[in-house]
Amino acid sequence: MSFSTITESATQSLQQRVQGSWFNADGTPKKNYIWKQSDNTPKGDGGEGIVADTLKHVFTKNYPTDWVVDVNVVGAEKGDYDVIIEVYDTEGNTVNTLKIEVKTATEDSNKKFQWNGLKKNIDYDVVFGLGVRPDDFVFAIQTRAYIEQTLTTNMSRDVVGSFKWTSKERDNVQVLTEENLTRRVEELGLLGTV
Repeated sequence: MSFSTITESATQSLQQRVQGSWFNADGTPKKNYIWKQSDNTPKGDGGEGIVADTLKHVFTKNYPTDWVVDVNVVGAEKGDYDVIIEVYDTEGNTVNTLKIEVKTATEDSNKKFQWNGLKKNIDYDVVFGLGVRPDDFVFAIQTRAYIEQTLTTNMSRDVVGSFKWTSKERDNVQVLTEENLTRRVEELGLLGTV
């Protein structure tokens, strides 16, 4: 038996064990598999884009058509937040500003999401946890106050002040649809004065 035979056999065995929910019955990867395989930075950038675009859609539909809804991904500058929404009325007055920290995670073997690297007491209004499942996306939005009160677990012993948020039923994780996102934005009062 050669080393290549040994490694190929182990690879095939591992392939059968990990197929799970991220693969179809025929062994081909499901449509969102690339998210599972991606490095954290491109995965996070992709998540920030989804959050910006879906929220722009929701906000634009809920404000008068002659108002400006400006949504920008600022994550590349690595500030306290990743997406900012600014809404201006017809006279150019700012009527709403929302700073969003975005965290993107893929579903784990327990059907949960772990959004990492959250910090307390910095400049954002809400955290948008984007969850990627094999065939769709889910989300949870929580206020900074909720995050600051409920998160107690540091990402690791060596990283103090950077917390992990593991999805729980109380976090209101739901499928990312226009209806669900609009309802959650309204529940949290994020549209401001419309």
